[in-house]
Amino acid sequence: MSNPPPPSLPQPQKPNVVVLNTIRKYLNLPVRREQLPGQRGFTTDDLHIYLNADDRETVQKFSLAHEFMEVMFLAIEAGQADKWLSDDVVIELTKRKETLCEMGAAELVMPGHLFRELVCQQPVTLAQACALAEECKVSLTATLWRIIEMDLAPLVLIVWRRKHKPTEFVPSIVGQMTFLDSPEAMDPPKKMRVERVFVSPTFRGFIPTGKSVPATSIIDQAFSSGAPTSGIDALDVGPLCGHYYVEAKPVHVDGERRVMSLIYLDREQR
Repeated sequence: MSNPPPPSLPQPQKPNVVVLNTIRKYLNLPVRREQLPGQRGFTTDDLHIYLNADDRETVQKFSLAHEFMEVMFLAIEAGQADKWLSDDVVIELTKRKETLCEMGAAELVMPGHLFRELVCQQPVTLAQACALAEECKVSLTATLWRIIEMDLAPLVLIVWRRKHKPTEFVPSIVGQMTFLDSPEAMDPPKKMRVERVFVSPTFRGFIPTGKSVPATSIIDQAFSSGAPTSGIDALDVGPLCGHYYVEAKPVHVDGERRVMSLIYLDREQR
C-alpha cells in the first residue's frame, strides 16, 4: 500500500505584494471604515486611522499606506526623529508632506526594485497596467502614476472631464431665462478638459488644467462611446503639441464619467 501524498504546503506570498495588515498589527493601529464624503482617509492625533468605506478596496489599500506615512510624520512632529533630523529639515519635509506621503505609500504597496522588474518584462500599455494593478492589488491610476513617477516609460497620464471653461458665460448657471427654450439650450457646448495630470520628474513643461480637446479627438470618442479607444490623436495641450499615440479609457469618479488617457511620448508624429 503506497503512502498518501504529503499535504500541500501553502503557496508563499508573492514578493511584490506587501501585506499592510501585518504593519498595522505590528504598530497596533486601529483602522475604521466610515463614509467620508470628499476624503480618502485621515489619521487622528491618537493614531486612529479612518478610511472611506465607499472607496474600492484597491483605493482603500493605497489610502491605508498613505495614512501609515501620516503616522510617521506625526512621530517626527512629536520629536521622535530629533536625533538625526534638524528643525530646518523637519520644516522642509512638512511643507511637502502630502507629496511625500503619496510617494511613501507608492513605495510601500509597489516596492520600486520589485515593481521595476514587473514593468520591464514587456512594453507598457493600458492592458499591461491593468494586469499590474491586479498583481499589486492597487488601482489602475496608482499603478500608472507609479510607472510614470519612476520614469519607467515615456508617458503622460491625463484625466479628462467634460465641462465648461471656468471663464465661459453659461446662461443656465447664472439663471438667464429664455422665452423659447430652456436655459441649457443657450449654453455653449461642454468640452473634454484636463482635470488631473501625471508626468515624470524629467518631463519638461507644464500642462495646465482646463485645456480642452476637440470633439473629434480619441478622448472625446472614449467619453461618448463609453468604451476604450486608441489611435493617433492631435493634441495642443501646453507642451504636448503634435500627433501622439493615445489610449483612452472611460472611468467613473464620484459617479461621474471621466476619461483616463495614456499619451505615448515616444510615438509622437509631427
